[in-house]
Amino acid sequence: MSRTRLINAALAFAALTISNAAADPLLTKAQIAKAAHKIEACLKKQYEAPSGGQATKCVGIVKGECDDNISAGGEAAHATCSDNETAVWDVLLNKTWGELPDELGPERFAALKQVQKLWLSYRTANCGFLNDPKNPGVWGMMLSADCRMDETARRTIELRDILSDPNFAAPE
Repeated sequence: MSRTRLINAALAFAALTISNAAADPLLTKAQIAKAAHKIEACLKKQYEAPSGGQATKCVGIVKGECDDNISAGGEAAHATCSDNETAVWDVLLNKTWGELPDELGPERFAALKQVQKLWLSYRTANCGFLNDPKNPGVWGMMLSADCRMDETARRTIELRDILSDPNFAAPE
């Protein structure tokens, strides 16, 4: 390789590295906890709305703020924003999951555990399908990341609804 081509390749690599650095990195645990409080506040507002609100309006608020701050990085940076919000929804999902055994009772919770395993398999397969392993690229990575975010948020909202529904309460 000629010296000029080597220098151009090094400059291109440096520009790519700098542009990817401009995209928001994955959130820290402290940032995820703070963002979880923001989504919790949104969910509370939606549940207290006169018409019952729509919890799905809370999906995308972390990703949206992240997307608005992207100056470079393209689809890969947007996928990182989705991954950030997925991490936040995962915290909320796990928090809700921890409350379910006491509310549902042992038999109902055992049944829900089986459903949860199926849901995890579905999310993995469905979202993995969007990122074609034979033709990997940033577009598929972004679609897959958005899918994981949407599915995790939807499942969290669904489990919260189960938790708050007296019809699912364990018999006393």
